[in-house]
Amino acid sequence: MRDLDRAFQNWWGRPDHFKRPTWRKAEINEGFAIRDLSVKRLNRKWGEVLVPKCGWVKFRVSRKWLDIENSTSARVTKDRSGRWFVSFTAPASQMDRVSTGSSIGIDMGISSTVTLSNGEQMQMPELLTKGQLQRKRRLQRKLARQSKGSNRRKATKLAIAKLSAREVDRRKDWIEKTTTKLTHDYDTIVIEDLKIKNMTKSAKGTIANPGKNVAAKSGLNRSILEQGWGIFRKRLNDKATNAQVPVKVTSINPAYTSQRCSVCGHTMRKNRKSQAVFSCQSCGHIDNADVNAAKNIIAAGLAVTGRRGILQAKSVSTKQSNPMKRQPLIPA
Repeated sequence: MRDLDRAFQNWWGRPDHFKRPTWRKAEINEGFAIRDLSVKRLNRKWGEVLVPKCGWVKFRVSRKWLDIENSTSARVTKDRSGRWFVSFTAPASQMDRVSTGSSIGIDMGISSTVTLSNGEQMQMPELLTKGQLQRKRRLQRKLARQSKGSNRRKATKLAIAKLSAREVDRRKDWIEKTTTKLTHDYDTIVIEDLKIKNMTKSAKGTIANPGKNVAAKSGLNRSILEQGWGIFRKRLNDKATNAQVPVKVTSINPAYTSQRCSVCGHTMRKNRKSQAVFSCQSCGHIDNADVNAAKNIIAAGLAVTGRRGILQAKSVSTKQSNPMKRQPLIPA
């Protein structure tokens, strides 16, 4: 009732920002809050929380018990695979770290999920095995043939949800470990300000003007979304802000970082021979394309940090009157 009252107050007070409260939907709004919280510890791994009208419910302790004990409220939720979770409201604990004085640039990609300017490449492991992926596709085709509302369709939907939940868990686990390592090892981290929503737009077009290579673009969009770039950036910022010794995270415009030579600054589309090979047409520098881009990112980020501004990359034509003329690494 308190949640409902707060929702109506928000809607009446700011109708331009808040929408009208909606009815709860099964399998979507599966959750509720516990205001007057009571918890007790059973042993090292298990605890109990008092859920109104349900009594004491056991839960697996996966956080510091002191944070759970000092919480004032909790929220019980159910995910699409049928698993129940209880989350306790507590301030995030600070990460213990010491200043290293090191800086790093990060290039986000598909063939290599994270490429660092020091040459290290971090690849997200397979989220589903080959057999699990084939089973998920078979279940999705099966779901499309089944009648809506049937019990067998619900069973198929649950089987798909369990595979998807495993995929999400593995992605989050890798992102948490990787962002923790980066935050612990570096004082300054420079990343690309990627517009993921714009990058994953459909290529279907309209009836009058249909798009081209729609299937290829759909596959590319899936690959981009599977990498979890948005979650990676969010968790990196959260941990950098919450560290005992703060970490500075700088975002730069990613334009032309993959076409610019990290040695001489020459920018040209032909510099990038393929997905993995970078060969400068001016100075002959050869490097991994992702590593070269990461080096440009760290150079641009340190320049932005030094002048406290925002980098705006200049458009450089691929047709130059003097191909040997060097372009500045950081535009003035």
